Amino acid sequence: MPSERQPDVPVVSRSAQAAATRQQIVETAQRLFAARGYQVTSLQAIANEMGLTKAAVYYHFRTKAQILQASLDPAVEEMTVLLDELAGMTSRQEKLDAYAVGWVDFLVRNRELGTMLLHDPEIRAASIYAENDGRRRRVLRVLFGTSPTPAERMAYVMCVWMLEGLGELSDLSDDELRATLLLTVRGLLAVPGAAPARRGVSRRR
Repeated sequence: MPSERQPDVPVVSRSAQAAATRQQIVETAQRLFAARGYQVTSLQAIANEMGLTKAAVYYHFRTKAQILQASLDPAVEEMTVLLDELAGMTSRQEKLDAYAVGWVDFLVRNRELGTMLLHDPEIRAASIYAENDGRRRRVLRVLFGTSPTPAERMAYVMCVWMLEGLGELSDLSDDELRATLLLTVRGLLAVPGAAPARRGVSRRR
């Protein structure tokens, strides 16, 4: 009798399996960094959480710092893509609103990173929060032109600092967090153009 045809079973390549394991390590590490702190989370702790040997984790990442960098790289790339999109817009208001929406979406997707930043100086120093001068200048130039005012520069800095403040809003749902952050970012970016009144000079009513 002819043998029954075996159902098709998808074949997963070794490279795909390795990539999946690598991503699981990164995601597990992020959870542990947020819950326990970066300093006290070891490669062994990450391995134990995943039911792997330390050698299996070491195969993909030689150091804990490499895992941290792998978790931060997508965030940096995401912001680079957003800047490229903004650079192609001509309307200042369109740029500011697109930045507000894009930045808030980024914050909501990476809210666990905010919790990590709140408690770990090591993560704060390595993350997108510690932006290099080149990236900071590019954002300011894209949003405000070649000569941003002090108020515009401070508005941008305050937007960046919101990443660290996410840990204070951990009780909010994603939708609640998005609405709160969008209101805040749009308020910060609505930079007043008029100079403040001088001290001792009252305005006419």
